[in-house]
Amino acid sequence: MTNTVRKKSPTTPNPAAPKPARPCVALGVTGSVAAFKAAALTSALVKAGVEVQVLMTAAAAKLVQPQTFQTLSRLPVITSLWELPDWKPGHIALADRARVLVIAPATANTLAKLANGIADDALSTYAVSHGGPLLVAPAMNPRMWRNAAVQDNVRRLRERGVRILGPGHGPVACGDEGDGRMLEPEPIAQCVLAHLAVLDAGVPAGAGRRIVITAGPTHEAWDPVRFLGNRSSGKMGYALAAAAAAAGLEVTLVSGPTHLPPPALCRFVPVESAADMAAAVRAEFADADFLVMAAAVADFRPAQPAGHKIKKTAAGAPTALPLTPTEDILAAVAAGKKPGQRIMGFAAETNDLADHARQKLRRKKVDWIVANDVSRSDIGFGAADNAATVFAANGAVHDFPKMDKLQLAARLLGLLLG
Repeated sequence: MTNTVRKKSPTTPNPAAPKPARPCVALGVTGSVAAFKAAALTSALVKAGVEVQVLMTAAAAKLVQPQTFQTLSRLPVITSLWELPDWKPGHIALADRARVLVIAPATANTLAKLANGIADDALSTYAVSHGGPLLVAPAMNPRMWRNAAVQDNVRRLRERGVRILGPGHGPVACGDEGDGRMLEPEPIAQCVLAHLAVLDAGVPAGAGRRIVITAGPTHEAWDPVRFLGNRSSGKMGYALAAAAAAAGLEVTLVSGPTHLPPPALCRFVPVESAADMAAAVRAEFADADFLVMAAAVADFRPAQPAGHKIKKTAAGAPTALPLTPTEDILAAVAAGKKPGQRIMGFAAETNDLADHARQKLRRKKVDWIVANDVSRSDIGFGAADNAATVFAANGAVHDFPKMDKLQLAARLLGLLLG
């Protein structure tokens, strides 16, 4: 009989413990028209409980007033090396506090400064002294982005471990269209928060390793209009993808239909049905190290989907819907995994959580099953938080209390990479 080792998460709240200080993020804003998006980014991070110290270049201050960022962050905005009264140089004092530096938007000029170590203003001087993760969201005209010198600077920054977020594709302020748009604030904020979660959890570096993550529901067609689906929002899988990218893994996210923006720094593979997801997982996991099946894949699909919309008033309208099982993706992939590949499955349960999870662990022959109680509205489908018990093939059991899904994602990654 296998001995069970039950481990409590170190994040179990202590009512007597003092409230932890807010994590600090330095936000650099440079002279792009997209500087207005940085205000929304500031607001999103502050709402997430982050202290945001904004540094603006002189050009950025001509486009958006520093007072805007001061109001949103509730901190004085740094625009000059010569305005700080503290005895310690401002860039060094901030380096002691800020865990992540994100520059959004980042102009071509800023990319050149970063690539060449130029420190001639408050932001670039701080960037040279910053020791944590550096995230950069470029924003410029598509012709500028394609310039050989800009691309060379981007390549050099990536080689040094700088995370380049985007740019996105679409129209820019001057009317041109192409690659050059700054990413929207939501995926940038998620990326920043994922880096903080990974740092807090002490997740080992995953550079050089590949992970495939599935997320969201599947839609099984009944007719061209209707489908069978489920309540999965995709939030847990997207959080896992964001955290895995922050840990340095090469991430492929295979996602059913959701309303979430694809996480930055991930390869995104959208799918519709369980059959689509099975094909994508087989192809992507063939040369990957890890698979995390967080998707809520439909167990059944209509046996004979109609080729036209079924009318409610039509003669012979169906009174029953014959179903046929979909492929068990997790079991099929686990049966053919290569030596060294590791697989984590999920079990969304409404009762007898431990028994059902252990049965699934044995039946699927995977390395871990993450079980969560979706009958609870505070941690169920669509909730911002989650709680889970992880059952491992070696008999260990890990309990994680209710926490933000990004925080839980980082802790699950710790199990994968530990």
